[in-house]
Amino acid sequence: MSSVEPQRLTDCLWLAAHDSLDGKPRIGEWSLGVGLATGMLGELIHNNCLEVREGEIFRADGSNCDDPALRPLLDKMAAEEASWPPTTASATPRPRAPVDPHAGWEPPYPPHHGADWPTQAFDTRAWPTQPAATSPWPPTPGSRYQNAAPPEHTRHRKRGHDLRKWMSYLAYDRRAETLVVDRLTRTGLAQRQERRRWVGGSTVRYVPRDSVVAGTPASRVRIAVQSGRGLSRMQLLLAGLFLATGLHHHALETLSPLERSQLADELKTGLDDMSRELLRTADAAIGEAAMR
Repeated sequence: MSSVEPQRLTDCLWLAAHDSLDGKPRIGEWSLGVGLATGMLGELIHNNCLEVREGEIFRADGSNCDDPALRPLLDKMAAEEASWPPTTASATPRPRAPVDPHAGWEPPYPPHHGADWPTQAFDTRAWPTQPAATSPWPPTPGSRYQNAAPPEHTRHRKRGHDLRKWMSYLAYDRRAETLVVDRLTRTGLAQRQERRRWVGGSTVRYVPRDSVVAGTPASRVRIAVQSGRGLSRMQLLLAGLFLATGLHHHALETLSPLERSQLADELKTGLDDMSRELLRTADAAIGEAAMR
């Protein structure tokens, strides 16, 4: 039995998704892939290697990461940037079109297919835009909604990577999962399991090495909520990924309605802007795939 405990966001998500009697994932391949892709980007943001703004990923100048699961992402982004044609920033930024304060607003993404929890009474997960009563539009001077926008003098001067395309790229063909599982295997948290079939050769899969450790990430989130302790930054994003991927039906099933409401409130106030954008994009990618 391994005594090592997961310390990274995507490791925790993968283990929580495989916290089952047979080691099979509790959610579908695409949902897990999108969740892991989101978690990997979140780890890079936490390490100050990336920024996410307005649907684009910006690699930090001189960013370096020794993590074997994350380093390939930065290398590929750097190679992609090297193939871009050179751009010349204009001396004067373009004026932004005025926003009609009376214009209607529609949710930018279709509803998530598994979003039957939280209920409408305390819906929602923290990443959608706040209700009009609490977030007036246009933003009032000095508000956090106004400050969340990039400064005018830097807007669109630097080209970024498309967030949705990168998320889909990492989720497709289990690219994100392959990188995460390799890291988990190196640290002794996952093991290779081969099963022989009567016909057709054998199958290979990876399962948690320790079932107790696999259940630790979700149980820590539940205990923190039930005891009234605040969640850490990583735990907040992990809870958001539980909701976006549909894993909350298993990982958070023992929370009472009041505790679910408290978690929803903490997600509303505790997530930073880049984490919100990651979760919005993940929720859309999973929801759109379910509607096809």
